[in-house]
Parts: sequence; C-alpha cells; structure tokens
Amino acid sequence: MKKLLYLLIPCLVFFGISCVKEAPWIYPAGKGEYTIPSKELKIAVVSDIHYMDASLLKHNAASGAAFQAYLAADPKLLEYSDPIFRKCISLIIAEKPDILLIPGDLTKDGEKVSHQAMAKLLKQFDKANIRVFLIPGNHDVNNPEAAQYDGDNSQPAPSISSNDFASYYCNYGYSNAISRDPHSLSYVAQAAPGLWIMGLDACEYENNTNIAIVAGRLKPETRQWALTWMAEAKSKHVVLVGMMHHGIMEHYAGQNQLDPGYVVDDNESIAHDFTMAGLSFMFTGHYHANDITSRSDGDKILYDIETGSMVTPPSP
Repeated sequence: MKKLLYLLIPCLVFFGISCVKEAPWIYPAGKGEYTIPSKELKIAVVSDIHYMDASLLKHNAASGAAFQAYLAADPKLLEYSDPIFRKCISLIIAEKPDILLIPGDLTKDGEKVSHQAMAKLLKQFDKANIRVFLIPGNHDVNNPEAAQYDGDNSQPAPSISSNDFASYYCNYGYSNAISRDPHSLSYVAQAAPGLWIMGLDACEYENNTNIAIVAGRLKPETRQWALTWMAEAKSKHVVLVGMMHHGIMEHYAGQNQLDPGYVVDDNESIAHDFTMAGLSFMFTGHYHANDITSRSDGDKILYDIETGSMVTPPSP
C-alpha cells in the first residue's frame, strides 16, 4: 500500500538532509573519506506551478467560453496562479531553506510571457540567498497549446524553445552546471559542497505537433549520461539527488495501465539501473499528488518523492 505524505505547511515539502553517519545515502564503510555536506541542509520542493500571466486573459476571458472549455478538460486554478505562487514565495522565504527544487511545469502551456514573468518572480529567491534548481515539464517547451484568451475566444500565443528555456532559467541549474547533457535539458549542478543535483529532462517536446505530449521518456543517450554522472558522484564520494518531472516508479499498482503517461517509459529498468548506481532520492511531480514510494535492490533503496500541483485544490 502506498504511503501518503500529508503536509501541515501548504505549498511546501521540506526534506532535511542530515549529515550523520547513519544517513542512508552514504556509501558503505571502507571506501575512503566522504565529501558530505558540511551542514544540515533544508530543501524546499514546489512542483507544477502552471503559472499563467494575467495578460493572457483579456476582456473577462476568465469566464469566457474558450477558457472555460479549457478548464472543463483540465481543471486547474489557473486564473489564480499568480497570487497562489506569490503566497508560496513568501512562505518559502519565511522558512529559509538553503535550496528550492522545482520539478517542472512552471507554466500553464509554455507561453513565452508566462516564462518571462516566472523568471522575474524567481529572482526573489536570489535576493533571499535560496538556490533554485529546476527542469521543464511537459507543458513548458515547444507547446502548440500555448494560448491567449479574449472574451469568449482564444488564439495561439508564442511558446519557447528548449534553448530559450535554458536561457531564461540560466541561473537555476544551467549556467553553473558541472555537466549539461547535449541531448536534453538535463544537467548536474553543485548545490553545496558535497551535494550535487541531477535535473533529468524526460519530456518529449521535440515531438509535439498539434498537442503537447504528456508522457515522458529518457533518451538512451540521456540515460547513459545520467549513469555516468552517478558513477562520477560515487567516485568523488558526493551525495547526488535526482529531480525529474515524470515519476520514476508507479505510485500505486497498475498506474501505468489505469492512467498512462505519468511514469517515465521503461521505468522499471531505469529505476533498477539508477538504484544499482547508488541513487537514493528522485524528486518528481506531474501527477498532481503528494506521495512517496520506494523500491529496493538488495540493500539499495530508491525513493520517488512526488509533490502535488500548486493550482490543483487544495494546492498542496
């Protein structure tokens, strides 16, 4: 039975990384000295913000036929995404975490204007000395469903490319990366001495045509790149924490059959390889639910820590 994570603080999941010998991500004794974080670190996680810039709704479009039809097919509190996220920002800054992880779906449907607004909002964390690391979700890049609404009508809005995404969010994992995967928007970056964040891009935006593809997969080259850097982290005795928009394992039996597209393709094989490579934590989103699940291979355990959406009630 899956284990639900009920949160007392809305909008945030805080996961403390403790630097004690018994920490489960420390490699077995006898392997040499370990470069573990020099202090306890506090990590905030916010996923699936789905930010929609207010300029995309004109002339009472929020109650118009086109926007209401969109919400009927995919219910979200999009009209209130700005005040919801601004409240979340204030809560995070008040909690003073060291690091903020955002596992994708920053925007409603990848609208350029929404990304521009999001990039400006994230600067508040820079001023608060909170390091932000993020990756795209299936809504964020090359999205043919990007739209603006005027009264009862809608029309296409400019979206962004993968290069645009890395440029807009250059300060949040990309410009300071230890390594960038040449085949995706994946990267490895140092979050603190002895701690690396691996952001994995499993989205299929390059294959989008008339609609945005919901499902995710890791390209073979990206998968091998990830395993190489897991081995590098292990050789350097560095803690590596993963982040991916799509789940890396099912959160309930039959999820892939009952609700396909929310767990990455070939997940069992990928999860096995990553577990054996020493990865212990993968932070995910996409399914708009708070949940932790795990798998084990011998004495190795991998946790998939899934965080719900900011704009899906009750906005966890």
